[in-house]
Amino acid sequence: MGDTWAVKRNSWIPLVAGAAAFLLTLTVGAAAATDWLTRNIEMNKLMNAIEQSEGAMGQVQDRVSIVFDQLDGELPSSPETQAQTAAAVAELAAIAVDGEAAIGDAGRAIERVNVLPWHTDIKAAQDAYLLHNYAWQAYMLSAQEDPVAFTTPQPLVNQTFEDSQAPLENAVPNPALYDLDIRVQDLYVEDSTTSGGPII
Repeated sequence: MGDTWAVKRNSWIPLVAGAAAFLLTLTVGAAAATDWLTRNIEMNKLMNAIEQSEGAMGQVQDRVSIVFDQLDGELPSSPETQAQTAAAVAELAAIAVDGEAAIGDAGRAIERVNVLPWHTDIKAAQDAYLLHNYAWQAYMLSAQEDPVAFTTPQPLVNQTFEDSQAPLENAVPNPALYDLDIRVQDLYVEDSTTSGGPII
């Protein structure tokens, strides 16, 4: 009788242990899902800011290209060309001022993206791209002082862009939401006008 009672009394232990294990699995799974979703949200915010930065850089390049296209084909010694060149230099300096402001705004937006401390891969991507943004800001300051900077190679701009690729690719969550994998890939599509270097 006593042994039978002990067996019945202890029969609930496996049930409780099973329930506890099930709840623990649910808790761990929910935490992992929450962390995955948070990573996607952080990366989406970061990519939004990066795309703002790239857009500002692209606007600078487009405007500079238009200025050089307008100069192309003119006789260098003609009075009209000399006046046009002076106007172009002034326009290029103005483009650099506008570019610094827009690219600086984008850089500050990137800095404001909040990344959880243990999301070190996303933080590394943020820091890597910020170096590229800072290089562009320095490029714009240089062009304000001397628009000839628009015609010379910008190795720091180009190198920081290349250096940001691997950290950004590594930071894309798996699976990715918000088309993050495609957006990061599109950022580094081979293009001679991407993110700096001589405009002409």
